[in-house]
Amino acid sequence: MIPSAGHLRVNQRFCSGCGLCEVACTLFHGGICQPSSARIYVEKDHLNLQFVPHVCAQCRHPACYESCAQEAVRIDGRTGARYIDSARCIGCGDCAAACPLMPHAEVLRKTDQNGRIVYVKCDLCRDRSEGPLCVDICPRDALKFRIRKSQ
Repeated sequence: MIPSAGHLRVNQRFCSGCGLCEVACTLFHGGICQPSSARIYVEKDHLNLQFVPHVCAQCRHPACYESCAQEAVRIDGRTGARYIDSARCIGCGDCAAACPLMPHAEVLRKTDQNGRIVYVKCDLCRDRSEGPLCVDICPRDALKFRIRKSQ
């Protein structure tokens, strides 16, 4: 049985498109401010004032996990978070092709990590005891962390 994970709930009505979640994500995961490699992506339509945060749904039965021949998509035994181990990822994109949210919602992102192309996705800040940083940093409470009950 695959362990259950929490997930982020998004209320796009509250999102102002400020991008603080993207900045915080890259600072936490990579130590640099590079929103283009964030594990959360805010689709921004400034003309119509519509902003839609996209983030991994942490599926109960993750297709990305099942599709990865390299076993780079992992499930954290402690938190249940689905994440990509960049040391194992070869950048093939099988996880992105299998994801039911892609390509409409860019929840898996290809990025350059020290000269290697790898995929990244939200891991619920699994190494942070307080939970996902984007939830804490959002000034409009557009993001909420929810614990999913086991099946």
